[in-house]
Amino acid sequence: MNNINDLPDVQHSEKPEFPLYINSVGVQNVKAPFFLDSMYGGRHEMVANITMTTDLKPELKGISMSKLTRTLMEYLDRPLKHKLIKEILERFKIEVETNSCNSSIRFDFLLPIQKKSPKSGWVFPQYYKCMFEGRMEGDAFKFFQKVRVQYASYCPCSAALCQHLDENDTSGYPHAQRSFAEVLVEVIPPNIVWLEEIVSLVELSIRTIPYPIIQRPDEQEIARLAAQNPIFVEDAIRKICHNLNAHSQIHDWIIKCTHEESIHTSDAIAISWKGIKDGFDGRKYL
Repeated sequence: MNNINDLPDVQHSEKPEFPLYINSVGVQNVKAPFFLDSMYGGRHEMVANITMTTDLKPELKGISMSKLTRTLMEYLDRPLKHKLIKEILERFKIEVETNSCNSSIRFDFLLPIQKKSPKSGWVFPQYYKCMFEGRMEGDAFKFFQKVRVQYASYCPCSAALCQHLDENDTSGYPHAQRSFAEVLVEVIPPNIVWLEEIVSLVELSIRTIPYPIIQRPDEQEIARLAAQNPIFVEDAIRKICHNLNAHSQIHDWIIKCTHEESIHTSDAIAISWKGIKDGFDGRKYL
């Protein structure tokens, strides 16, 4: 019996039946631990859901997918930054042995940020869905970051209708929606934009945000802010766009706001993007 190590590698020794170019081939749903520095100091130890891909030339049958994960293993003890992601992608070109022109790696994870209740001062971690992605397109490296931020939207129409009821000796309560902003930005290294910065930018744009712990004084303060800041989905996305444009380190961006309606069976959405020359189309991420 032949030694197993002497058996031919089918992916490299055979030719494809149909010699066609494949844009992206690799692995997804890879769970792995990693470290991430916090803007507020300290370091998080977290788990990411990772996707790794390369392209494949027509004359090659396939790639050795385990080499993607084996290459990643060597970097898990270092904090995740755009420089590290670029280094991993450059190693893919060598280790996967396909002479690929394009490759990518994406990390999806939950980022904890300590949130303080507005009046009672309770502090508790709130988790935000985040993403890092690096792409090598030839020798050009591109880096993207994404956050998903929850907020509350209080309907201006409903507030006006309730005011009309008050003026006619009756009463009503304006309705509110649980709402979300998904923000994808492109950053040009060596510029740095912290994920916490993007989260803060969204929350300062909207102001009516949730908290992991509240008591009665907090709830009253939230209600006061709601009365001062009724907002349509169009208002929300314009506020966020305005503040993204003011951030000098963000090269390009795209946003989707979703208001999960409480009195309609549908959701209200708005999508906007900067779309600068040589920017990106991030709609597939939203």
